[in-house]
Amino acid sequence: MSIDNNVHKLKTVKPDESQVGESEQTVQASMDQTQRDMSKVAIIVSLLVVVLLIIFFFGMNRNIAGLTDEVKSLGALREDVSSLDQRVVQMEEDMPAKMKRMIAQDIVNEMAMRAAYLGNTLDDEALRVKMQEILQNLKEVRGELAE
Repeated sequence: MSIDNNVHKLKTVKPDESQVGESEQTVQASMDQTQRDMSKVAIIVSLLVVVLLIIFFFGMNRNIAGLTDEVKSLGALREDVSSLDQRVVQMEEDMPAKMKRMIAQDIVNEMAMRAAYLGNTLDDEALRVKMQEILQNLKEVRGELAE
């Protein structure tokens, strides 16, 4: 057996020049068409980007305007709080001594009522005597406040 029988030799095939020209033209035409299609896509994408940027800009502008209004209202709120604080301080300073005395009388009256109740409920006689002394002292203070 010979080795040469099993080997195949390839022949170079040359296409017709008319076929080569046609295939180059079709490739060129399809590339031109693809470039035109891609340019249309690029224009559409760029227009969409511009529209999205405009929407984003106006949204941010509206949010910033809202924040500006809130900051201005906070400034007005601070002024209101400071004016109320000044009014409270002025009322505390201007509160007449008579009202302070009336408040003190109410507190002393309440303390006297509690001392009287406690004096009546205690079982130990010594503690009851001490509570009576405290009650007497509270009555004296109440009399002095009434004057």
